Amino acid sequence: MILPQLESQDVRFAHVDAALGAGLQLRLFGKPEISGQRRLGVALATGESTEEAVARAVASAAAITAEG
Repeated sequence: MILPQLESQDVRFAHVDAALGAGLQLRLFGKPEISGQRRLGVALATGESTEEAVARAVASAAAITAEG
């Protein structure tokens, strides 16, 4: 889950390319503003096990930063 905490009327995402790869997808929500903490997207991943898929999704989401 991409869950930043910031104040902005113009949210932008950085490092998206670092969060993508084989078996990884991002769903970035079209929310243009944030005041405090807000869920702005999720990362989805595949893996050979559930644990591997979860670890890959968490790492992908952690690579994204929201700026404003």
